[in-house]
Amino acid sequence: MKNFVIILLLSLSFFFGCENEELLNPELIYKQKVVVRCQISTEGFFPGVSLTKTLPLGVKYDSSLAEINNATLYLRINGFQIVPLHYAGNGLYKPLYELKALEEEYYELFGEWETYRFYAITKIPAKPIINSVNYNTGGFFAETDISTFKDEVYSALWAVDVGTYEVAKDFYNISDPQNNSQNNSIRIRTAVYPINFQTPIYNGRRYLRVYSFDHSFSDYFKTKDQNEDINNPYVQGSGNTIWNVKGKDVIGMFIGINKSDYIPVN
Repeated sequence: MKNFVIILLLSLSFFFGCENEELLNPELIYKQKVVVRCQISTEGFFPGVSLTKTLPLGVKYDSSLAEINNATLYLRINGFQIVPLHYAGNGLYKPLYELKALEEEYYELFGEWETYRFYAITKIPAKPIINSVNYNTGGFFAETDISTFKDEVYSALWAVDVGTYEVAKDFYNISDPQNNSQNNSIRIRTAVYPINFQTPIYNGRRYLRVYSFDHSFSDYFKTKDQNEDINNPYVQGSGNTIWNVKGKDVIGMFIGINKSDYIPVN
């Protein structure tokens, strides 16, 4: 009986030991995802679609390992114009000719690679229209009132002229006109200027830049890890992030974006 108990305990120890090792081993829980990235604006020409795959947590990110070079992709613009995309190197797919996006256009992306299929749609927003700008001397941030348009959300980054523009790394928040706008306008703000830029010596050198996005950017911003730089969720993916690219085991943003010029705030 004593020998049976010892054997049973050893067996249970071995079983739970293996189970714990399995739960903690990132290789066993890793699942490859296809990553789609594209920001479309009216500035310049269509930048192309970046197509990569995630790498296991233990593997240092390397673009040559992550890129996908044999996928099938095409655009559909405003529901009828079809534009095939061709591999152009470094995981990037582009049209054979220069393509200029226009405000209020709708872009759809269709893609296929191996067993993965994906789809996304986005609106190209209007360039932000600035109605007024103010520097909040009590909170040390910039704020602005802007005009709003259908299916768009908005935010702003602070900037300081130090010879070149030093710009905030991320947005303070994303403002959705459907929730808090009046009379087709909305008031938005930047994050607080760093303390070294709050002194009077920088009066006249503080700016803001307003960004307009397709409305789907709001869900992405609210669910991405706020402690990470804005693009980091793309590298290994994030289970909590809401992406606007649809497809099984596919993540990413295919997003319309526009931005104002740098606007002085005082």
